[in-house]
Amino acid sequence: MRSCIKIFFFIAFIGSSFFSCQNDAKEIERVTKKDTLFPTESGKEVEIFYTDSGQVKVRIKASVMNNYTYNVKEHYTEMPKGLYVEFYNDKGEVKTTLKANYGIKYTESKKIEVKYHVVVTNINHEVLNTEQLFWDENTHKIYTQEFVKITTKKEVLQGKGLEANEDFSEWEIQNPVGTHVDE
Repeated sequence: MRSCIKIFFFIAFIGSSFFSCQNDAKEIERVTKKDTLFPTESGKEVEIFYTDSGQVKVRIKASVMNNYTYNVKEHYTEMPKGLYVEFYNDKGEVKTTLKANYGIKYTESKKIEVKYHVVVTNINHEVLNTEQLFWDENTHKIYTQEFVKITTKKEVLQGKGLEANEDFSEWEIQNPVGTHVDE
C-alpha cells in the first residue's frame, strides 16, 4: 500500500510539472526576436555633467536613462520619463534651463530631441513652450517646426516654427501668428 501511495505521488508530481510551467508564445517571441531592443545600460535618478576645460557647461537630470548601443543604426540615450537640463555660462551660473517629458540623444550625429510639454527658460526670464524641440550640438542651434509660445516680460508671442541659439538668448519665430502685449 505504501509503495502505491509513493507511486501515486510520484506520478502526480511528474504530471503537474508538465502543466505548471507554461510560457506565453508571444512573450517568448518578443524576448528572442533579434531586433528587440534592450538597453545596454540603464539607470534611475541619473545626473550627468558635461564639462569643457574643467568647467561645467551642462547638467542633465533624468529619473530614467537608457543607453542603446546594439541592434541600432546609431547609438542613442533615451530619457523616457523626462529630463531637466541646466546650461551654464563661463562664470558657472545657470543661463538656461530646459524641462521636457521625454528626451532622446543621438551620439554620433550629436542631435537631441525633446518633446511633450517642453519648457525652456533663459537668463532674461523669457519662456518658450512647445511640444517638440531639437538641439544640434554641431551648429549650437535649437529649432522646431511645431507651435511655439514665447512669454517675455512685456508680451506673449505665438507662431509655428522657431530657430534659436542654444542658450535661447537670441531667437526667431518662423511663422508668427499672434502677439499679446502686457500693459
